[in-house]
Amino acid sequence: MGSTTKLQICNLALSLIGARNITQAELTTPLTEESKRIYATYPYILDEVLMEFSWSFSQKRASLVEMTRTEVDDWVTATAYVVDNRILAADGLYYDCLVAHTSGVFATDLAAGDWVLVTDWVTGTAYTIGEKVYDTGIEYSCLVNHTAAALFATDLASVYWVATELITDMDDRMTSVFYLPTDFIRLTRLSDEDAAYEMLGIRLLADTETLSIKYTYRNETPTTYSPYFVTALSTRLAAEICFNIVQSATKAADILKKYEQVDLYRAMSADSSMGSPEETRPSEWVEARNA
Repeated sequence: MGSTTKLQICNLALSLIGARNITQAELTTPLTEESKRIYATYPYILDEVLMEFSWSFSQKRASLVEMTRTEVDDWVTATAYVVDNRILAADGLYYDCLVAHTSGVFATDLAAGDWVLVTDWVTGTAYTIGEKVYDTGIEYSCLVNHTAAALFATDLASVYWVATELITDMDDRMTSVFYLPTDFIRLTRLSDEDAAYEMLGIRLLADTETLSIKYTYRNETPTTYSPYFVTALSTRLAAEICFNIVQSATKAADILKKYEQVDLYRAMSADSSMGSPEETRPSEWVEARNA
């Protein structure tokens, strides 16, 4: 690759629409109309273009962290509970039984000291990815290998833990919830090609308890971009900001057409030669856009 910078990509986009260049300082403190449009638009357009294809310079492999809430019986009234029974209350928290009793109203039993919020997280303990702990009645999955700090809140703020989530039974085979990496853009491949899966916001649901993926990540390092990708990205950026800067819908449409019909396909074709391609066609929404 080369020594391409974000500033060069932005100024290439501005040159395509005949606008003035911006300075490095304006990338973080926009003052002109050009820099304000760049500042507001660049991250979203970068994600969009990265999402178009499985770019070789923007791929990662990861074992996903399973974050499915552990199945525990719901608390039920008029039931005989014994010490150490664990239940899931209507408030979505886990409790352990402290005193053998026959349940009445949960709030009353709780106030009587029959139940206690489950907490088994311990400070100074070495935790590994995928381990589960409880803190004040909430179950968490470990995202990062670490040694616990003095306070759970400290590790939680460092994104070492994520609260587990309940998977609703919809008769679609999905049994597990997986945490997607924070830099995830697009799924490229599953380790289990036979697995049934569903993308649900920032989560991946599947019918297996373990799963690894190959994915397109949010690569914000222009020096790793191919020259053709740089051209495509700058063209797409130019198309997005064109009208707001030069008030020409025709020019904006022409630049977008250049991106869709020339620059994007040329970048994809060049990238495909970097190895056995995962795919050799643009995303479905691009095809629909060009229809």
